[in-house]
Amino acid sequence: MKINNLYMTLVVILYSTNITADGNHGDFQCYSSDPEMGDSAYWASEAIESFAQNQFEEAIHIVDACFDVFATEAVIMQKELDANKVKYPPIGRVTRNEKEKIHKNYAVNDVSMALWAKARSLEEIGKINLAKNAYSKCMFLAHGRAWDPKGWFWNPAADCVNRARKLLE
Repeated sequence: MKINNLYMTLVVILYSTNITADGNHGDFQCYSSDPEMGDSAYWASEAIESFAQNQFEEAIHIVDACFDVFATEAVIMQKELDANKVKYPPIGRVTRNEKEKIHKNYAVNDVSMALWAKARSLEEIGKINLAKNAYSKCMFLAHGRAWDPKGWFWNPAADCVNRARKLLE
């Protein structure tokens, strides 16, 4: 048990060490003003939206601005899911019950998605070593799922594995 607790402490410390592209976090607010949207969901969705609009520096900036606020909870949640041998959530279309279960892993979902947006953005602007680092952190959050507006879930960690593998070839 002592080894597991020590391991957990090291993972949290290493994981929460921010991976910034430029160290400048500016004035992005980490908290949602929408009562229907949680803070980490707002943060991740803003990063994804910036990435989708090819605003790669902005996506990186948004993730860096709040990463330390949300990462620790995501790592702890992922470790607990792993320790309890919880089956990975499904991808694709899911039942209402499965969707509710996926949403309970909000921290893992949101941080994995934000890291995905950051890693993809770093890769797009040619910062390959930083992209590899962000991909490796995203891969750890294997229980994370992202909702596609077309009506299905996908796994950011699996995509991060595939993209990191291509960078290593």
